[in-house]
Order: sequence, then C-alpha cells, then structure tokens
Amino acid sequence: MMLVRIGIDIGGTKVRVGVVESDGNVLRLSPKLDVTKYSKGEMLIDDIIQMIHDILLPNEELVGIGIGSPGPLDAERRRVLDTPNLTILQHYPLVEHFEKQFNCPIKLNNDANVFALGEANYGAAKGHRFVYGITLGTGFGNAFIWDGQILDGSTGTATEFGNAPYGEYEFEDFLSGRGLERCYTHFSGKKATGPEIYELASAGDELALSAWSEVGKALGTALIFIQKLLDPSIVVVGGSLAAGMKFMEPALWDVLLPRQWEAQKKSFKIVQSILGDSAPIVGAAALISLSD
Repeated sequence: MMLVRIGIDIGGTKVRVGVVESDGNVLRLSPKLDVTKYSKGEMLIDDIIQMIHDILLPNEELVGIGIGSPGPLDAERRRVLDTPNLTILQHYPLVEHFEKQFNCPIKLNNDANVFALGEANYGAAKGHRFVYGITLGTGFGNAFIWDGQILDGSTGTATEFGNAPYGEYEFEDFLSGRGLERCYTHFSGKKATGPEIYELASAGDELALSAWSEVGKALGTALIFIQKLLDPSIVVVGGSLAAGMKFMEPALWDVLLPRQWEAQKKSFKIVQSILGDSAPIVGAAALISLSD
C-alpha cells in the first residue's frame, strides 16, 4: 500500500482536493467545486468527502487529511469563525464532521498559512528560514513560516491584518479582487472584472495601469509593516491577482524601498508562487507530516 495524504484547499469561491505523497509530490487533483452554488455548509462538506473517496485509489492508504480554509479559525483549529469570505461555513464543526467519516488525523489551518507552508517546503521559498506568504484574491491573506513552522499566534490569527486600517479604508479594500475592481471604477467610471482589468493593463490602458498601481501602493505599505515586524528574507505572492505583480511592482517599490534597512535592500526578495493552485493543497497535506 502507498501511504498518501489528502490536502484540501477551501477558498471563497472554489474547493479543490489533492492526493499528496510525503515528499510533496501531487499525484492527482480533483476538479474544482464551485462554492457559490451551495447554500449550506453541510452540503459542501458532504461533496468534499465524496470527492476524497472518488480520488483515492484502492492501493493507497490515507494517513491524514489537511485542510486550508479562510479564517479566522477557533483556537483549537476545529472550525471556521466569523469569516466574511465563506459565510456558509461560519461556526460549522468542520474537523468533527471529517473525523466521523475518516479514521485518520484531520488538521485545519488558515488558507494563507497552508499556501505559505507549501511554498516554503516545496516551492518558490524552499531553502529560506523566514518566509512570508501573501495571497491576493477573494481576500488578502497573510502567513509567516519560521524554520518550517507556521506562526499561528495565541488565537490562531497571527499576521491576519486585512481588516487593519489603511487610510480611510482597510488593507483588504485594496488588496483583493474587489479592491482592484473598485480602483478601476474610481479612475475610469466603468466596471470591469479582474481578468478584464489585467487584459486592459497588458494592452497599455493607462486607467487600468493606474488601478494596478493603487493596489501596488497598498501592498508596498503592508510590506513596510511586515518587514519591520518579522524581517522575512522572501515574500511569496499567490492568488488570482499575483499575475498582475508586474503592474504593481513599480508603485510597490516606490513605497517600500525608502523604508527598508540597508541589509534588507541587499537580500530581500518578492517572488510569485511557483506551485500555483497546488500550493495550498501541498501545504495543507504538510500539516499532517508536521504532526507525525
């Protein structure tokens, strides 16, 4: 029998399951589940459980299931609390429901944490001791990995400052898909989706580029605080907005560079995820290996 782990990436709009070997190799990925089609959390979780049964092969022995979910989570990492990005799972007994179906360890952590853990162990930040992960998509996710360990904090919400004030707004009002769309509307008076704004910027549209720059300024400001508090050697950026880093970076560095220490200017890196959609799945599966 081959020993495998399951990694589950629960996002604000989609869910995906992967079968992962102990070395982080992803054997198979499931199709994506559209979260927006579900009105109740139990219906979604039941379909995820069925997906796990469908994706496992008869010669594979399941040794554990790791789950990445939008936070905040409770201190015991067993359920999602008042997350704005996944309301149907608020206060749902997530881990308990899986424990009733599978006779193996079940571990739950924040989706940004497992993204960063995947990139730190197997991806763009492999070999770095102090890794910061940022996800830009439905929301603004943050995580810090120190010597292969997730910095959870006393309540499991360390580094989650998306709702911290940024001028008259909050950071997540800029550092998210809806933030980019709002910035574009501000400059153009028109509405467009994130992919449309990306295409417009790629074609040189000044208003779309201005929208991306506003997001870049907010990210640069966020990174000032991150560097001063945690001093990571590398920041890995993932999520649907990561493809627009080339549009964000000029404004980002204009804000960040004057605030860096000289040593940081020489060594600090900002890179995009290389594991892509697999990063949170690989990181979620790694929750099991860390507890073995």
